[in-house]
Amino acid sequence: MSAPTFPIYLTKEVVGATATAGAWTLTLSNVDGIIVGMKGSVGGFTVANYNHETVTITAVNQTNKTISYSTGNVTLAAGEVWAQFILQCSWIDVDDLENYLGYTFSAGTEESWAELQVNAANKWAFRTRRSAGYEDHPNTVPGNDVKVGTVLYASTLVKQRGAVDGFASFDNQGFGVAPGQSYAEILRLLGCKKPQVG
Repeated sequence: MSAPTFPIYLTKEVVGATATAGAWTLTLSNVDGIIVGMKGSVGGFTVANYNHETVTITAVNQTNKTISYSTGNVTLAAGEVWAQFILQCSWIDVDDLENYLGYTFSAGTEESWAELQVNAANKWAFRTRRSAGYEDHPNTVPGNDVKVGTVLYASTLVKQRGAVDGFASFDNQGFGVAPGQSYAEILRLLGCKKPQVG
């Protein structure tokens, strides 16, 4: 297995596809950063049921630039297509967020919403570090400082839910809890420069 080409981009162009009874093989613009077991989403196909919010990679062929996964029961003859495969960054998960907040999201809609915030934080942190010149892998958090920064960013997204001008509180006494972190602190933990004025 050869090393990926850095920087790794999460969005890949799908240039070819084939499926047999739901066993898909996609030909991508590149497979940099993709490892068996990672998750991603597929979108852009003109047929709606070819698109999937979450798929798990079962095989990667670096020579042919293909990935495989199984979902649904579609059969599709091999051919050229256009779509996008978006690789998920997995630096933190909902458990990390719950441990920080001291709060457990209830199963169902609330947990799904929390997963959305975690995915957003992972992608934002990955892109922010890539823009700063770091060469990270989306499957491996670069360090505890980056992990903490990503968790803090996810917590700010969660705490803003339903808030007009501040942060929602998880305090059982009903008192407002001021956020314990700032955007500059999150950037510092990610190893990026703090925002400048003017």
